[in-house]
Amino acid sequence: MLRPAILALVRQILTVAGTALVAKGYIEASQVEPVIGAILTIGSTVWSVADKRVR
Repeated sequence: MLRPAILALVRQILTVAGTALVAKGYIEASQVEPVIGAILTIGSTVWSVADKRVR
């Protein structure tokens, strides 16, 4: 139950960070969503593997 809340928080933080990067001109707006999706996918996979190894 805690996992979805944490993932939602991380998603919002990444969105804010992506918006800041676009505003400063480091990346284009079309690149933000795929990058956030990739980070969340990798993070979720690592978290799942780590959770299963701890138990």
